[in-house]
Amino acid sequence: MPRPYNHVVKTELDTILNKAIGKKIKEARENYIVLDKKKKCTQSKLANALNPPKTFQQVQKYEQGRNGVSTIILLQMSNFFKKPLEYFTSDATELLGKVKLPDDNSVIVTESLENV
Repeated sequence: MPRPYNHVVKTELDTILNKAIGKKIKEARENYIVLDKKKKCTQSKLANALNPPKTFQQVQKYEQGRNGVSTIILLQMSNFFKKPLEYFTSDATELLGKVKLPDDNSVIVTESLENV
């Protein structure tokens, strides 16, 4: 049974899309480049760069797909990593094309989502 959050039920599709975006956040963090050098960006460093600052646990939840990322936070991450917003959303957008939503909000997968 999906759990309600903010009076909205979190669907299977929400979880799939959150995981796809979270994967890209983690990838950007692990491949962070400063002055032409790959430099480790910790979850804490990213959390503190956001406004208002988050905790490293919140960033961890974003990366695992347990929590969704608001558009504003995603824009801040895009700016921090100097990557276009599409970098974070491209996989999720592609996944949307592989599902069909019937009237009852369940998810019918039309193609394999194995990589999620």
